[in-house]
Amino acid sequence: MFLAIITMTISCANVAPVTELKATTGTEAGIKASRHYPELKSAIITYKVSGMNNETETVYIDEWGSREAIYKKFSTKMMGIDLERNVMTLITENGNWIYNIDLNARTAIKMNRSAFEALQGNSAGNMDVAIGAIKAGTEEILGKVCDVWKKDYPYSRAWMWKGIALKKDQDVAAMGVVTEAIEIQENVSIPEDKLIIPSDVKIKVLDPRALSRG
Repeated sequence: MFLAIITMTISCANVAPVTELKATTGTEAGIKASRHYPELKSAIITYKVSGMNNETETVYIDEWGSREAIYKKFSTKMMGIDLERNVMTLITENGNWIYNIDLNARTAIKMNRSAFEALQGNSAGNMDVAIGAIKAGTEEILGKVCDVWKKDYPYSRAWMWKGIALKKDQDVAAMGVVTEAIEIQENVSIPEDKLIIPSDVKIKVLDPRALSRG
């Protein structure tokens, strides 16, 4: 169950296609290269998700993306019982470490970037549009001009703004899932408690070798 949740907690930023680089000075280029989101220091983005489950999602971005937290709340049905799930994905050190946290069970799995990418590669929920995607024009979402990237197999569309997907339309487990921003706050102060793991959560480190077993 928790593994299935992990496959659905992909940061919106992680579907970003390779962006064009602008000419900069050596110093400026070095600074921007160290930033996950070179054009956005901080933001709070609220999304509505429809498809497999009706969800709400809130993304907190701080210090050019060196820290990022994604909170998801959704309902699911297990053995005829409706269950509300609360999960959090915390991304630290410019994406080098990822924590997938079940806030109901108070447990977490910690993995490095390579383990996370291997997990997504072994999952049917891997919808990374960076590979094989083509640009299909531009559209506005909440007044922000987005580059629209598309991929036909597996089907996926991403509306990218400053390296962030403000909208995604993709097939997950043979179902259409649409994630779309309904509110954006730029360059705001991010509450520290949104970017840390609660002290009572038990953390387990994922062994990447386990992904190749079975």
